[in-house]
Amino acid sequence: MPRKIKVLWVGCILIVFFGFVYFSIQGNIKDHRGKEEVRVKQEFRIKNKKMAMKEIDSGQTFKVDPIKEIKELNALGKYEDAVRYAEGVATLNPNQSKIYTWWGVSLVKFGEREEAIDKFVKSASLDANYSKTYLYWGLTLAMDGKPKAAIKKYEKVIELEPENSNAYAYWGAALAQLGDHSGAIEKLEHALEIMPNNTNVFNTLIDALVNQKKYNEAWEVVKKARKARVAISSKLLSELAEVFPEPIL
Repeated sequence: MPRKIKVLWVGCILIVFFGFVYFSIQGNIKDHRGKEEVRVKQEFRIKNKKMAMKEIDSGQTFKVDPIKEIKELNALGKYEDAVRYAEGVATLNPNQSKIYTWWGVSLVKFGEREEAIDKFVKSASLDANYSKTYLYWGLTLAMDGKPKAAIKKYEKVIELEPENSNAYAYWGAALAQLGDHSGAIEKLEHALEIMPNNTNVFNTLIDALVNQKKYNEAWEVVKKARKARVAISSKLLSELAEVFPEPIL
């Protein structure tokens, strides 16, 4: 092979080789740059989320009220999202009792009542004066068929908030669970004295009055419910009408 052709051939090979190396490096740089951009964006999002849920122990506030967010998620039926959000907030704010209470509420709605009890216990250990902890704790116990234990929690609510209508309403419901309809009526009527339009009272009170054969009183409560525009169970109304037709004025 002539020397000039040989030199030209070697030159072409070198050009191809270095061109391949160059473009490979460029490709790796581009790929690395793309991954780095994704990483930076992800870290930025995480940082923003942490800032939105920053520590509030020293009187600082969240940019977004976490309890309001949890309530809204539950109202939308997004119970699992509410649980995960509450867990994230509690991770960043381990000393905030109210977060554990609403985490527990979300767990109840999500069907995890045993785990919810753990959150109520934790909340009460951090702040023994947050009445909603005991209110929802009591409701959860009642749902688990433990009305006596539930009543203890409602008593604690009344100790903290003597005029808490819902505490009396749920206390009355727990007494009705135990078959103490007379005691239930007393608590439920007191709940209405505090809050005349308390929707948590009417159905339970009517049922307790029917069990005590106080039919006229039961119809009076029905009237109050109608006035307050509270829906009464059609089954309960049918049972009442069957044993004692509604009085005609």
